[in-house]
Amino acid sequence: MRPFILALLLVSIAGADALDDALAKAGIERKDLGWRPRGYWNRFPEDIPYKLRHCDDCLAEPLSIVNVARTLGNSERTLLDPEALAKPAEKSDGSLYKAAFALGVERKIGSFRGYSANLTAKDTDIVEALLAVQEDAGRPVKMVTFGQESPYPAYRKDLEAAAAAIPAAARPILGRLVLNALDAHHWAALALRNVPLEKRAAVCARLDLGVENTDALDYEPAVDDVARAWDEPSMWYAGLKSVEALDEARLALAKLPAAGAFAFDWKTPYGWVRVRGSGDDVIDASESFVLVDLGGKDTWRGPAGANDALRQIALALDLAGDDTYEAEGPAQGAGLCGIGVLVDAAGNDTYRSGECSQGFGQLGMGVLADLSGKDSYFVKYQGQGAAILGVGELLEVEGDDTYTLWCHGQGYGAVGGVGVLADRAGNDAYLAVRDPAVTERASYHSELKVSVSEAQGCGMGRRGDGADGHSWAGGLGALLDASGNDTYTAGNWCMGTGYWFGTGVLWDGGGNDEYRGGVWSEATGAHFCIGAFVDEAGDDKHIATDAAVNAIGFAHDFTVAIFVDAAGNDVYESASGPGTSINRSVAMLLDLGGDDSYTMAATNRPGMAVFDEKFRDRTGGSTYFADASSLGLFLDVGGTDRYSPERGNNSTWLDAPDSPNPSVRNWSVGVYRADGTVTLDPIPEKRPR
Repeated sequence: MRPFILALLLVSIAGADALDDALAKAGIERKDLGWRPRGYWNRFPEDIPYKLRHCDDCLAEPLSIVNVARTLGNSERTLLDPEALAKPAEKSDGSLYKAAFALGVERKIGSFRGYSANLTAKDTDIVEALLAVQEDAGRPVKMVTFGQESPYPAYRKDLEAAAAAIPAAARPILGRLVLNALDAHHWAALALRNVPLEKRAAVCARLDLGVENTDALDYEPAVDDVARAWDEPSMWYAGLKSVEALDEARLALAKLPAAGAFAFDWKTPYGWVRVRGSGDDVIDASESFVLVDLGGKDTWRGPAGANDALRQIALALDLAGDDTYEAEGPAQGAGLCGIGVLVDAAGNDTYRSGECSQGFGQLGMGVLADLSGKDSYFVKYQGQGAAILGVGELLEVEGDDTYTLWCHGQGYGAVGGVGVLADRAGNDAYLAVRDPAVTERASYHSELKVSVSEAQGCGMGRRGDGADGHSWAGGLGALLDASGNDTYTAGNWCMGTGYWFGTGVLWDGGGNDEYRGGVWSEATGAHFCIGAFVDEAGDDKHIATDAAVNAIGFAHDFTVAIFVDAAGNDVYESASGPGTSINRSVAMLLDLGGDDSYTMAATNRPGMAVFDEKFRDRTGGSTYFADASSLGLFLDVGGTDRYSPERGNNSTWLDAPDSPNPSVRNWSVGVYRADGTVTLDPIPEKRPR
């Protein structure tokens, strides 16, 4: 008996893991999957800056991307727990700060461990705190000339008069917040100490980098200049301090009796400090440093929690009330070469903005944290957890929420950025508008009839190989939803998709969900990237609309695309066969339980790796296609399934005996089996390939 056949029999007899058993049918193991580029692979894109640290290892160990998705989901569940966030100040363990760290900063940089933001300020009257801000900026608090104090401006006197409107119990808490914001300001300024103002201003002025980055349409050299010159750890330290400072103030202020209506406004060298009471206020957020509202149905106008080129820090806190936030440009938690954080503690809120808002970071950190209520979000471009060489987070704790976006958001990691939308609980609706007449982002993959969404867990890089040569690696875009019956609707490039060394992740922890995306949706990607989709439970619908191809476990050109639906009776509709690989990729669709139905084009089948002659061609100027390996795999475990076109249950689909695929390490595997278990741990690479 041939050794290979004997090995297959031994595996089956031993009751192997169902995935290992499926791979063995093609004569391979987990360690045979993926690749690491070699320096002699000319024409393979190398020297690509801004790659995140997980990228190369996940391409070499494809199943490790499931670990990335699940650890993000674990962090969301644990750290955005309402009970943890509601602990009184003296018992709080900094859950919101830890969430901002674990879901964003930790994925961007590995030099922190997230123990503490190390806030040191004590309760201090707000008058003394604002005097400290004046002195920190090198500005006098007493004006003296000709040997005597000038009668004006009477800085302390005027400040004390203005601060008299603030309830006495709130003054030391607000003063402490101002001092902690001053500490964060120090670190943000330190981060940019080697960055000329004109470079910073150029980056802050470019609010269209999302559309430019994909195929290198309009190179902005200031991005490279700032990225080479800034002190990145100091920027993230400033952001983490800002989040914890606002959360600390939230918990302390929540213990106070309800305040009446009042207004306090004071302009510091670093921007306005405004405090409002419990009235229904209209709050001007322009040129702000620290904004606090203690209650009421308020209207926030302008860049609430958003910095600009001249101001490194902008913090905003709203304690209660059904509020409305309105803006055109960066707002509602936006950091551009700086830090912008907005925390809204309670109420059914409405957020509307034009661009770069609701958790957006561009060479900076932007966080929007909404801790309760049924909320509505709308942004046109670049928002709802989006980042470009920065960290952008939208953290939503509970409530039935709606998210509407035109393009580039809802968990969007552009060049070197980490963009995360994390919604822990509620029946939520995520919409990236499909109509290109609205979005002005028509996709050539759908005859210009569907929008390019780049949303709902999308990582996109700047592909410069066909233009100016400035190729930048994509970042990590993740949409995380821990529970609830949710709907996801988008055009093309969505729901766990990657492009040009980017990583897109969609993780859903449970509920009966419905996914409707177009081309490049649900665990897909093109060109040296990663797409991951993990749904842990529920009866779900996975629909590639308009008979879209390249969807639901589809990988092209050195891409890793892993789709996992761990439980439930599910429906799949896509023109592509589930688990299809083209051009040296690893594509897997794993359904691990339930009675499922699959619909696909008659020419396709489950688990297919498409052969190409270049896989064995060594006559040209490059051989990396011939040197690599690839896999298209479909595995359904358990339940009674239906297939259209009709296929039998308990079936196996492999390459035909005369297929050239095995000779070039291009494996097709499709398996339906009635029972079995699957572990999704990667096997570390043991030999070069």
